[in-house]
Amino acid sequence: MPEYEPVNATYGQINDDVLAALKRPRAPYFAFLALLATGIGVFFVTWQYQIQVGMGVAGISHPVGWGCYIGNFVFWIGIAHSGTFISAILHLVRSKWRDAVSRSSEAMTIFAVMTAGLFPMIHLGRFWAFYYILPYPSQRQIWPDFLSPLVLDVCAVSTYFTVSLIFFYVGLIPDLASARDRSLAQRGPAHWRTRLYRLLASGWCGAASQWNHYGRGYLYFAALATPLVISVHSVVSWDFAMGILPGWHETIFPPYFVAGAIHSGLAMVLTLMIPTWRVLKLDRIVKVDHFEAVAKTMLVTGAIVGYAYVIEPFIAWYSGDLFEQQWAWWQATGSRWPIYFGMMVLDFLVPLTFVFRKARRNLTWLFIASLLVNLGMWLERYEIVTAATAHDFLPHNWGWYAMTWVEIVITVGAFTWFLFFYVSFTRLLPVLPIAELKEGVGHYVKQAPRVPLPRDPGGRVADSKEGVMAVFSRPDKLLEALRHVRQNSSLKALEVFSPLKLGELSQAMGLPHGPVRFWTLTGAILGATGGFALAMGSAAVNHLVAGGKPPVMSIIPYCVVAFEGTILLGSIFNLIGIMVHARLRPARPLPHAYDRRFSRDKFGLFIACSSDQIEQARSDLAATNPEELHVL
Repeated sequence: MPEYEPVNATYGQINDDVLAALKRPRAPYFAFLALLATGIGVFFVTWQYQIQVGMGVAGISHPVGWGCYIGNFVFWIGIAHSGTFISAILHLVRSKWRDAVSRSSEAMTIFAVMTAGLFPMIHLGRFWAFYYILPYPSQRQIWPDFLSPLVLDVCAVSTYFTVSLIFFYVGLIPDLASARDRSLAQRGPAHWRTRLYRLLASGWCGAASQWNHYGRGYLYFAALATPLVISVHSVVSWDFAMGILPGWHETIFPPYFVAGAIHSGLAMVLTLMIPTWRVLKLDRIVKVDHFEAVAKTMLVTGAIVGYAYVIEPFIAWYSGDLFEQQWAWWQATGSRWPIYFGMMVLDFLVPLTFVFRKARRNLTWLFIASLLVNLGMWLERYEIVTAATAHDFLPHNWGWYAMTWVEIVITVGAFTWFLFFYVSFTRLLPVLPIAELKEGVGHYVKQAPRVPLPRDPGGRVADSKEGVMAVFSRPDKLLEALRHVRQNSSLKALEVFSPLKLGELSQAMGLPHGPVRFWTLTGAILGATGGFALAMGSAAVNHLVAGGKPPVMSIIPYCVVAFEGTILLGSIFNLIGIMVHARLRPARPLPHAYDRRFSRDKFGLFIACSSDQIEQARSDLAATNPEELHVL
């Protein structure tokens, strides 16, 4: 079966279509951005009002101590999950449709976590005291309790944000090189965009030695981020499941929360990508088929969420627990019944329409349905957080909660905060993964057996200032030429430049597996060891007596801290390994042999040689019938 499935676009067209969005926007864009900025201003003014007046302006009171702020936190963390799901899990299973939506979903993840991070501080009231839950050495010896799911939340969410940000940046590096070269040609070297892209591209030139380390490192990132998808929202669910309240104390919460998170995140992908697709005119690359694939995935996650909705009241009945039964009955027949049944309709029945092909291929309905699902998932988070505390064990403890105007303004303002960053992203960075999309355009080449060949492991061949460069327009011609030169030429100092990752290139070059995996393993081991040491050291310092029990080392809860440390340091060390071995650093000068077309649609085969070997190199490359031949 061909490794490259042809699509209706050339390498150059993919480059041009995606990077065309980076041109100077028109007035309506700036007007919309100003509107969002105004909403952010109102958001912060309202927050400042709450800080000055006190938390009494919010609707939270006894017995409902957690209101919509915590519901918003859970909602936005859930929105963030689809980015990692699409980028990491679907990358590991080699799903083709992910390329059309992965970049936007990764950006959405970053901005959603940034939005979620606001709400614990808003809920604190005196938000400047948030550092109390950070594990730092102080003379007061106040350390967080790593038995608390609230503290585990901090570990999980901060790890998720850091890893997602690294994953997002690593995926951007080849595309930033394309943006750098295009900006250099159109705007010149002094333009701020050119300088920004040059800084962030870190000297990426698409050399085979770089792709070899990059491809392995990106795979390890996906492997590290995949379990993180499951862990983060599972830990968030423990904030509730480890409570003893009816409606909270349920073992179904971790898978229920994870499925709901991916469900809401995929809905947000449709909400953002459909307008982006229309405004930026990406119809040559992103097809209706891609949106249909998202809709099909939502059918699966919606079915899981619907199962959870049905199983909750069933378990309340089957368990024989009177408190669970009265709570489930009140939820369905009490004053909150519109929310309860509304979220069932919005989260399960609306996406169930995607069973019909016409519905899941109708972009107007997909957009409307995505908005309805997001509304339903927000109502679900609101109901989970506020309903259980309003109706617990004893009738005299029952109460009521309703959002005040302050909470409504802050909630709406959070959406403007999120949209401001996303809309800015669409005009600043490539909204689609250019290099990955180019992997869908190509020509099948039978893989040749690997031929061992001594080579400079540092990849410094490309930095040579003397040699001969052959230029090709097709990857199969490049690989044929490379194999011919390796088998028939006595000159062995070779380098290849490519605008995309070629699966056969490492074999054709005889490149070994890079040492990035050892960096990743080292970081993972240090993270696991450090996580256990941090949790156990904090317990030893605190000498906490909880529930009448003497202080003990609880290894099982500490595994969560160790797991987050494993993923965090493994990802950071993986990034360091890629940067070191691919020889990337901010604003690194490009090799002398590099041509700006190598980031767009051309492939280069370079032989580094001395002046007296130029003719031999020229003759060897001429035998491969290149489109262009240049002597450096």
